[in-house]
Amino acid sequence: MQFYLQQQKRRTELYLRALWGREFLVNGHNKSDSKSTPLSYLEKNELFLPSQLKLPVKDNSYYHAAAAHLASHVMYGNSQFEVGDLNFIQRNIIGLVEDLRVELQAIKKLPGLRKLWLGFHKLSDNTSINAQQLMRRLSRCVLDPEYRDEHQWVVKGKKLILDNYSALSEQSISREVGLKLANDLGQMRLPLNSGKYDQPVLYRDDNRCLWQETIEYRESSAALTAQQQSSLQNNKLVEQQQGKKLKLSNTFSKQSEGFLIEERDQADFEYQKQKQAGDEKPIYYPEWDYRIEHLKQNWCSLYEKESDKGSEIKIEEILQQHKFVLNRLKHIANKLRLDKLQKVKKMSDGDELDFDRVVDAIVSARMNQVPDTRVFVRNEYKESKSMAISILLDLSESTNHMIGDTSISELMRDAVVLLAETLTVANEAFSIAGFSSNGRHEINFINFKKYSDSFEEKRAGLANVKGQYSTRLGTAIRHSAQQLVQQSASKKILLVITDGAPSDVDVYDQKYLEYDSWQAVKTLFRQGIKPFCLNLDSRADSAMEHIFGKGHFETLEHLNRLPEVLSRIYIKHGRH
Repeated sequence: MQFYLQQQKRRTELYLRALWGREFLVNGHNKSDSKSTPLSYLEKNELFLPSQLKLPVKDNSYYHAAAAHLASHVMYGNSQFEVGDLNFIQRNIIGLVEDLRVELQAIKKLPGLRKLWLGFHKLSDNTSINAQQLMRRLSRCVLDPEYRDEHQWVVKGKKLILDNYSALSEQSISREVGLKLANDLGQMRLPLNSGKYDQPVLYRDDNRCLWQETIEYRESSAALTAQQQSSLQNNKLVEQQQGKKLKLSNTFSKQSEGFLIEERDQADFEYQKQKQAGDEKPIYYPEWDYRIEHLKQNWCSLYEKESDKGSEIKIEEILQQHKFVLNRLKHIANKLRLDKLQKVKKMSDGDELDFDRVVDAIVSARMNQVPDTRVFVRNEYKESKSMAISILLDLSESTNHMIGDTSISELMRDAVVLLAETLTVANEAFSIAGFSSNGRHEINFINFKKYSDSFEEKRAGLANVKGQYSTRLGTAIRHSAQQLVQQSASKKILLVITDGAPSDVDVYDQKYLEYDSWQAVKTLFRQGIKPFCLNLDSRADSAMEHIFGKGHFETLEHLNRLPEVLSRIYIKHGRH
């Protein structure tokens, strides 16, 4: 049956957008060999699929399978292999392992792709022994948990790949495993087709994107035509239209239910939009998209609310449990208190005489004038708040993880209670808030204490601290900063306590929210706010350093030291 890309192009682009949450440009090509099925290929992150092809079955899922495979190379293949002295068999086997590696990574994220790709792994003959057939069998064996193969080379290949499953995020594993399998294939005297690349699995590409040097069968892709440029621009304009809905149905099957995808103001396609219960009105914040280097306005919806009334008894238990630490912190706070001695002159009574004014009074009396009797100086203490600090807690689901008999969120709570008591004694202006997110339409921001609140009256709310949902850090930082800049203190500090890199349910690009948080922190510096992050997960060190910068974050190795470290951070970064 004959298939045409023109009929599937837009549907395929939207399909990829729904899967990966990003733009892919799909082009057609007419390069084919009359003796074989044309292959797709990838160049500079542009996907080239056969403009037309003939398949022996009525399978209209080819373009989806081929495009999803190419997109997997883009998402999980971050570098190329050196050709060097590799022979043709070695390049082919490395390419096969790399194909399987990126597909396994994609299936881990999107399990439904396994069924799509396995539809093209049907084996008509699993008894003949040749290189192409063994490669097909290995591919099927790795992707299909129910398939069993007795050939020694296939069994070894499956073991080498799946035993290294945890290391599949590293592209180097493909070269390492591929060379071992290629050596065994060479020992079996099973050559490939005289140097001509022949992809054993129909929907996969010709793997030209994997090699740094141009190989003989590689042809350069044409530059984007004016029509393609215009099409891409139109797609961007369509995304800016509010509330536009597209009904995507299967062109070749009238029984298909299709897909319903909603487009929202430059949005990545979303499966659902969460609705906030009650009459709460959202506060809208922008979000930075590093892929297009653009700050998307009114992109995130933040819902601010007060904490529920908690248990005062629980807070007293926390203070009693840490009473020795608390006493030491209060002693430090008293020393750090900014009490300035004021000498108030022209007082009728006081602690000492102002001799200048005494002389003036004597002179006035001798001149038969009424003297000014306000000749005393009084010593008074006028307390002045020179610092405002915003404490922002990551209350995502992962903070419910138990450390012994206590969750991470409870450890954070205890440490913040002690820090807040210290700040109260030091007479500092401070606020405490927690945040979590359920997609960009639902960022929850809970105020445990505002700057104007008394901590003694509000502290019971911290007893209810519990993690839920995800971590959209950038929006929470922007909202905290908006509150912090309104304070009159000469020094403003935002202290973030988190247990890992930012993430959310509607974001598939692991770097997207990291770059948005980085952009939010950059804005803090321009607003005169000093940021600092206490990171509770060493695996997120690189992300935290990128977001906050060197010297503006610290990783806590032992969580039971959280109260001590948190107070030390205040002393070090708040008072100097």
